[in-house]
Amino acid sequence: MDTVPNTEPSQKALGHGHGPRTREELYEALQGDGQQLAVRLVRLLHRMADRSGMNPTDFQCFTLLRVTGTMTPGEIADSLCLSTGSVTGVVDRLEAHGLVERAPHPLDRRKIAVRLLDGAEGALRSPLPGIRQAMTDLHSVYSERELEVIADWLDRTGAVLDHLVEPRD
Repeated sequence: MDTVPNTEPSQKALGHGHGPRTREELYEALQGDGQQLAVRLVRLLHRMADRSGMNPTDFQCFTLLRVTGTMTPGEIADSLCLSTGSVTGVVDRLEAHGLVERAPHPLDRRKIAVRLLDGAEGALRSPLPGIRQAMTDLHSVYSERELEVIADWLDRTGAVLDHLVEPRD
């Protein structure tokens, strides 16, 4: 039987047990916990891909298009660190499953755009039943102000990560 993890803030997170942590200890905890989160997210991606009937790369592309909207194959390749040839295969498979379509780019007639088809999300098997409720339960213990801080941290972290992966000249 599946059990839902405790979503109450841990004593460790609250600084109890060993007294308040120093800024350096908190940075180390953020680094270690962040790395563990990255590993867990990769595992979750693979599990969701498997449950949806896709391979992880195709699922990543599907998710990218769901989150960002229409993209060119070059933008997809850049975002997922794939070759444009690999993206062609991914888009071919997603197109064959009726999830995406290629269309003329609205601003540059030399390019094509890849977009999700209406109803594409409903065409997939549920990638992970219960995930929405589990995340809602997790967030229910935080005040709106705390959620604002978490959302701000995620936004800023995303911007830093985007900057770190930008090509350097």
